[in-house]
Amino acid sequence: MMYRLLKNRIKKTGLSPGSLIPIGEKPPHEIKLSIIEYSESEFIEKENVSIEECLDHLTTPNMTWIQVFGVYDPASIASIGKRFDLHPLIQEDILNTSQRPKLDIYQDQVFIVARFLKYNQQEHQIQDEQVSLIFGENLLISFLEQDKDVFTSVKERLRQGNVRIRKQKADYLAYALLDTIVDHYFIVLEKIDTNLDHLEEELVRSPKPGTLQSIQRAKQEIAVLKRSIWPMREVVNRFQRIEPPLVNTHTQIFLKDLYDHIIQNNDIIDGFRDVVSGMLDIYLSNINIRSNEIMKVLTIVSTIFVPLTFISSIYGMNFDSMPELHYPFGYPLIMLFMLTLSLLMLHYFRQKKWI
Repeated sequence: MMYRLLKNRIKKTGLSPGSLIPIGEKPPHEIKLSIIEYSESEFIEKENVSIEECLDHLTTPNMTWIQVFGVYDPASIASIGKRFDLHPLIQEDILNTSQRPKLDIYQDQVFIVARFLKYNQQEHQIQDEQVSLIFGENLLISFLEQDKDVFTSVKERLRQGNVRIRKQKADYLAYALLDTIVDHYFIVLEKIDTNLDHLEEELVRSPKPGTLQSIQRAKQEIAVLKRSIWPMREVVNRFQRIEPPLVNTHTQIFLKDLYDHIIQNNDIIDGFRDVVSGMLDIYLSNINIRSNEIMKVLTIVSTIFVPLTFISSIYGMNFDSMPELHYPFGYPLIMLFMLTLSLLMLHYFRQKKWI
């Protein structure tokens, strides 16, 4: 995955900052826009609108939330950036969907990049998507990679009448969107925790050759979690330190709670890393124990057959002067002696608790 991202970045080598080159793994698709305009007493929601329709809503004192679905068309992103006066570096970062979470301030605009995570139960892997937010006082624009809305819960709250979010500005809406993203982190972490429990149980009971691959997959998933969630700590920390009018004191209280949730996520991830490291040690220990058990059995068998082989080799020599060769009970006596010797050795090994 990291190799593909680095390979895509090669396309921007030598270009000036702000060049609109899409970087990501998903193919281009048509960009769609939706808009929500609301206040404490009004609520307007429209789907599949044009940029001009969005601009018309900016003339009102109400709060406006514009959603952009799809970020792989440089011409459309450039058009949106020009109409809403977005900095060229913001437009570049929107197209670069391999960004780590961050927060930048451009005069009267705040730009936030976050990673939305979900767990694909069928493929048993974590899927992530970049979410970009730009907000001012009464305007917030969100950019999603796909045309699937991940903020339906926030929209449901906005459709209700007397709720806190309808009374606040863009800073509180940005907090609500980030809070939704962080809540999904807990869902993904719960799935990973369940998988680790099953993997640990398999490791203790009957480790298989595929167990090592499962452990390596778990390490990769934790690396994705770390790369996506850990930087959010600095994002929320910077967010709550922005002074009014971009962020009011009422929102800062809720941002402190969001910061605590990020800390909890990071603590859980650190715990996962310790668990997976312990699993790898246990797996290697089990492999060594099984190898030692096999070697012990082979050593015991070899030790028993050493004297038997010695006796057989003596009486396998072709000398006429060996009296035992002509003795009528020589063969059964030798076989009885060899059997007794083997039983005595097994009894000795058992006394020493080697078997």
